[in-house]
Amino acid sequence: MYENIIAETSVSKECVPNFWKAVDIYLFKTHVVNKKLFGVKTLSVLSLNRLEWSETRVNFDHKLLEEITAVPLAHFVDYTREILIKCVVQATEENPDAASVDHFSQYGNDGLIVLNRLIPKNIGVFKPLDVVCLIDYASFSVLLKCRQTEEENNLFPKMAFELKVVKDTLSIRYASAASFDARSMHWLEEVLLGRMQKWMESAVPTNAIGIRTSSIRSLALVDNLEEYNSLFHELKQKYGLSMVSIWPECTDPQKFVFEDIAIAAYLLMLWRKERADTGEDKLQSFVDIGCGNGLLVYILASEGHRGYGIDLRKRKLWDLYPAATVDLRVQTIVPSSTSLFPDIDWIIGNHSDELSPWIPVIAARSSYSCRFFLLPCCAYEFDGSKYQRQNCRLSQYGDFLNYANKIAKVCGFHVKTDRLRIPSTKRTCLIGASRNYPHSDYNLYDGKIQSFINKRSRTEQVPSNTASESWSANFKPRESTEKVRNCTKVDRTVVDKIVMVVFAELLVKRTVLPEFTDRNWNSGGTMPIADLVRTIPQQHLTALKAECGGLQTLLRNNHQIFRVENGTVQIRVPLKLSEATSEGIVRKMKKVKHFKPVNLKQRLCWFFANHPDGCPLEAGECRFNHG
Repeated sequence: MYENIIAETSVSKECVPNFWKAVDIYLFKTHVVNKKLFGVKTLSVLSLNRLEWSETRVNFDHKLLEEITAVPLAHFVDYTREILIKCVVQATEENPDAASVDHFSQYGNDGLIVLNRLIPKNIGVFKPLDVVCLIDYASFSVLLKCRQTEEENNLFPKMAFELKVVKDTLSIRYASAASFDARSMHWLEEVLLGRMQKWMESAVPTNAIGIRTSSIRSLALVDNLEEYNSLFHELKQKYGLSMVSIWPECTDPQKFVFEDIAIAAYLLMLWRKERADTGEDKLQSFVDIGCGNGLLVYILASEGHRGYGIDLRKRKLWDLYPAATVDLRVQTIVPSSTSLFPDIDWIIGNHSDELSPWIPVIAARSSYSCRFFLLPCCAYEFDGSKYQRQNCRLSQYGDFLNYANKIAKVCGFHVKTDRLRIPSTKRTCLIGASRNYPHSDYNLYDGKIQSFINKRSRTEQVPSNTASESWSANFKPRESTEKVRNCTKVDRTVVDKIVMVVFAELLVKRTVLPEFTDRNWNSGGTMPIADLVRTIPQQHLTALKAECGGLQTLLRNNHQIFRVENGTVQIRVPLKLSEATSEGIVRKMKKVKHFKPVNLKQRLCWFFANHPDGCPLEAGECRFNHG
């Protein structure tokens, strides 16, 4: 019996049925509560039903758990069944890939046995652990024990424990004979209990397309999580650290490098399985449309796959790749008969923006055997316009995922979706690896595809016979030169005029701060940005708009003059040289590689030159030069 209570907490009665949903999250997504884990692989699931109801009715208790835990792993199902037959319990083997404690609770089962393998993130430090879980639906009890009791283990509690609900109390308990482990007890009390309570009392979360997230498992199409984790670890060592150290872009290398490594590992696993299923030894070829920094192309090519990347513009990183290995091409893709890849196996669309809806179409029309991998981000229509959400109950992203799925089905693909393990909120991918029609119908589908494109396009339509024409009459690719959207390209005279207009408006609301009364220095007032916009001449606003900028951005760029907060603007009071703390510089040096503090004394003080009252600080106190 599990008599000793480690910790307990109250839950509202209406949330008690959610106990099994919370157990689902903990059992099958253990990594969300333990950051040392990469994931969980469910090895076996047995649903339990008692065959006799009498005074000798078997309890799903500590004694039974101990017997099952001692069963040899190689014969777990058979030996466990033998134990249960002696207890007059029927055990039915279930599909471990679709297991759900909550689901089985709704079909009259008495209990459940789950054998999970916990896979660590750092395979160089930790070993996988196998955990046996014994569930009794009638008593709202979940017993758990790790099979590896003698090994050093920092991934799972070292003692057997029980999650239990009695009336409106959720508790975590351990058996009297259990060996006391302070570290395990602390984690169960301080971490797991709170998470279980939160999961029970929260509204059941759903994903972008409205499906309950507790039932969704990431990397569902990867048939061997341990192999994926090992491959991901190998690719990180091979490419990750070196790429982070030489990263020349302004973006965060930690995010982009390891995201592309995870995508590469996923594709390599997917392609390994495909070769095993088809008996093909030849490595798949690919084209990455909208390849960006080209890192995904570099990894896949370095791993032996023939392929290349296409993008509108070259990136700094391209010059750092070995030219003999990596083929990256500057090219504008306009969906047409000239943008087909008949000799390529896989079309990759990794954040391919306005080409995202076209990826399944390009794959479908390239050849009958061509497949696609699509990881959409921004939502677009076929004609390049922004996608308009059709279902208000879903997010823009979720609705676009449904739309992309529909496009792929119209193109004749069997579509599978999966959720990647990457540092991004937009991590659902669509995969079209096979067709839902015979090869003899290949030409018939071309007309169906074009009809669908025409229906979705807002402008003039393209005839269905499109052998040598553009597939969308008004599709406009992005410009090869990326527009700067931070107002830094606005004409300097326009910037100066806008700054002076805003400055004059703020000075009208005269304010003299106590520290500047002896100088009678006007620090001005505070005004909403919306009011200031109305004071700017229209031709200046037009110049701002032409550079994709706004007044707020322009004023923030002139932060030595203005302070912009919560939609309001005021004149920034100059700081003394002694008040300019070195802490900010230290923080900047940690964040920015090769950061060198700017000697502000080389710059002219704006207030000294432009404020009617001059600068309120003495020349020696001011951080800027008084000329």
